Amino acid sequence: MKTAKQRLSELLDRMPDDASMDTLLSEMHFVASVLRGVEEAERGELVSHEEVKARLKRWLESHERGSISGV
Repeated sequence: MKTAKQRLSELLDRMPDDASMDTLLSEMHFVASVLRGVEEAERGELVSHEEVKARLKRWLESHERGSISGV
């Protein structure tokens, strides 16, 4: 298993040399979020599709965004 430092080093190696600090941080945050989600799924910490739809609907209503088709 790769360490966090190894994963970050690989990510930085794949990024263009002229990438902005904001872009680098955004990519790092995205990768960290995905890895955290994978770890949670491996531990069985899953949320059902119906629960995701219910949470999204509540969030949209609280932010006055209306609804999304199928939600």
